[in-house]
Amino acid sequence: MRREAVVALIFDENRRVLAVSRKDDPSDFGLPGGKVDAGENAQAALRREVWEETGLTVTKADEIFIATEGDFRVSAFIVEADDLNLSTHEAGVLAWKSLEELAEHGSFRDYNRKLRDLFNDTCKGS
Repeated sequence: MRREAVVALIFDENRRVLAVSRKDDPSDFGLPGGKVDAGENAQAALRREVWEETGLTVTKADEIFIATEGDFRVSAFIVEADDLNLSTHEAGVLAWKSLEELAEHGSFRDYNRKLRDLFNDTCKGS
């Protein structure tokens, strides 16, 4: 049985995304998100993970991308939040990063590369 996970793309005015480091490596950044728990749907997991990792309350979330990564089906959402007052409830470090940075570095670079390419292809078509 495939497990599910979610990630959030939260953009600032400079088109950077909010990134959170791994708990055990403050230099290894990825997107806020995590596993969908038993009894949870993707939207509920997204709202919980974003709050835990960033302190933000999700006001809108649109699913834009789904990919299979190992044993996981990972859904990416473009997220709008109540405000951008950040405070993590976990051990990760928060930082604003470009999609390019996340696509080239870190544990989740392969998935983030797919997201970057999706955005690049979308922009070319505009």
